[in-house]
Amino acid sequence: MLHTHVILRLLPLALFRLAPLVGLALLLIAPGSARAQSSGSEAAASAVGDTAVLVLPEVVVTGRASEPLQNAPAAITVVPRSRFMDKQGLSLKDGLTLVPGVLAQSRAGAQDTRILIRGFGARGSGERSNNGVMRGIRVMSDGIPISEPDGRTSFDLTDLAGVDRMEVQRSNASALYGNASGGVIDLQSNMRFDKPFLTLRSRGGSFGLFKQNVQIGAAIDRSRLTTSITGTTFDGWREHSSTQAFLLQSRLASPLSDKTNLAVMLDATADEFYYPGALTPAEADSAPEQANPTYVSRNERRQNQVGRLAFKVDHEVSDNHDFSATLFAEPKVLHRSERNRFRDFNRYHIGGSFLWRTQLNEAKPTHGTLSAGLDEAWQDGSILFYNLTPEGNRGTNNVANQREGANSAGAFLQGEMVFNNVWNARASVRYDDVWYLSENRMEPNLNDDKHFTHVTPRVSLGRIIGRQNIYVSAAGGLESPAFNEIDPPAPYDTLTSLNPILDPTYSNTYEIGMRGRATDGLNYEVAGYFIEVKNDLVPIDGGVTWETAGKTERKGVEGSLEWQPGDRLSITAMGTVSSNEYVEYENERGDFAGNQVAALPEWFGSGLVEFRVTKGLKVHGSVESVGMLFADDANTQEADAWTIGSVGADFTTLLGGTTLRLFGLVQNVTDASYTASVFINGVDGRYIEPGVERNMTVGLTLGW
Repeated sequence: MLHTHVILRLLPLALFRLAPLVGLALLLIAPGSARAQSSGSEAAASAVGDTAVLVLPEVVVTGRASEPLQNAPAAITVVPRSRFMDKQGLSLKDGLTLVPGVLAQSRAGAQDTRILIRGFGARGSGERSNNGVMRGIRVMSDGIPISEPDGRTSFDLTDLAGVDRMEVQRSNASALYGNASGGVIDLQSNMRFDKPFLTLRSRGGSFGLFKQNVQIGAAIDRSRLTTSITGTTFDGWREHSSTQAFLLQSRLASPLSDKTNLAVMLDATADEFYYPGALTPAEADSAPEQANPTYVSRNERRQNQVGRLAFKVDHEVSDNHDFSATLFAEPKVLHRSERNRFRDFNRYHIGGSFLWRTQLNEAKPTHGTLSAGLDEAWQDGSILFYNLTPEGNRGTNNVANQREGANSAGAFLQGEMVFNNVWNARASVRYDDVWYLSENRMEPNLNDDKHFTHVTPRVSLGRIIGRQNIYVSAAGGLESPAFNEIDPPAPYDTLTSLNPILDPTYSNTYEIGMRGRATDGLNYEVAGYFIEVKNDLVPIDGGVTWETAGKTERKGVEGSLEWQPGDRLSITAMGTVSSNEYVEYENERGDFAGNQVAALPEWFGSGLVEFRVTKGLKVHGSVESVGMLFADDANTQEADAWTIGSVGADFTTLLGGTTLRLFGLVQNVTDASYTASVFINGVDGRYIEPGVERNMTVGLTLGW
């Protein structure tokens, strides 16, 4: 259980800083306070989508090459809030199920999610510091990185309750974003609402799910303020898998002048997660709800307190020149019971970025853009290791006192030319320096530091043909080992604190894709890719030691389809087929060349059918399917293919000035047994993480 004092310590600080803004928001929501004009029908649409939004003529992606989605020569998917607002809301999986090339697996039915984008992110699923953490995929919130400098991402600040949409870059983006950007997920807030609003959301369900959210939006002339407060409890469907979390997120966007805009972002969270671990196939078949006995005996869990304050300034220097600058600070206090130790972390994560952009011949059919940018992120802090008591709590014996520092610095240059509004040629190059610093403050003093540097290019060419966009691209990739991967194995563990035999992972991605509208009401996207990976890292002994896998190759085709044949019916589907193979990989355990890469299925897909029965009532059904995969490098441990289905309905009505929305969702309706995720190479034959049983969620939303 999350101790009350944790919330009480964090809540006053958050409310103290937000009190003036929240008070102002409440005043502005009072009747007659709205400055912007909005019709009653717009108000109804506001509550249906949970916030009032301005209707935009086209979907625009907001990354480092801000542009209409249809024109982007890259694999990008924008997930609107409507796709994930009527679900459990426990993890990012809710918004990623229908994204081609992306496999999101909820490891125990709650926050801890395993996310793969074209194979990147697969290896962060062993036992060593990987519960509650993802690897290889960059996650951002309104353009501010949640991912740490060494490439790991904790999910503390990733709740979807206050998110308006998700932008997913499905191809390697290291040439723009740097280390560990095999894909990019940016969680975007809605700052384009046209009038003040107040939304109350409540949902409950199977296995003790109870989630409450209040979101406030205020409009002051051209300034916009939103504040979202969320509380979540979940007993978990497996033993030893409960979740409790409190999250506050606030966003302020305000023009300082006609040419300068300021955004201020504040986040604060206190949470606690218990982890059930992996099972043997026999254990999973007989009683999938049980927990790994080792995890129970060590009471494995994480208790986190994280805050973040960030600023972003956008300034138009002239008609053709502008820049954007960000700055953030993120203190962290983390407590963990894992691997037979209790660990206290006190860390700070600080950084910022600068992006300069100039337009060339902006008003002409042939025009261009030149961009340059800098990124800097530094995380540092102390770790105290204690023995575990028999109850899995912190003992009195301090067995280690360490410092871990990681710095990621990079600079990039990008040029783009559009010829006759038809051809799009783009090239970018980036230099990165990832630096690790390790200090032992107890004997032996095995202090060390290590630099990984790399130059990463990317080129692409796109062609607009009517309502179709065809593109090809080639991109490099960089992924340095994370801190938990560079602990030295024997005999180096007596000589140094950083593994001297590991190098960064380098990759080359070649891609061809096409997106567009075949006919009115029918949109599609398809992409094929070939990825070469050198120095791919894989965990052995549950991740106690990491090794270089030599070379791997990933080849795949992914696609999605959105079809709306009429006003009532809509169909969405996605599918991915791939081959993922070790080309060179040999060590003392064997020669694995020719084997399939562990944890990557050869195919997966999903589909959604929605039918509007009446103006306010909609029913829907969905299906999700994943092919067989191997859980180990030797390809001897298998996880069978599986398919599950879900059904649900939602109803919206306007009662006076209040919009009421109800929804119900039943997942895994056939109560199928399946493997949600795997621990690569396992520990003691335990590598299966069972998928959640049949479960129900119901929700109520009130909007003003």
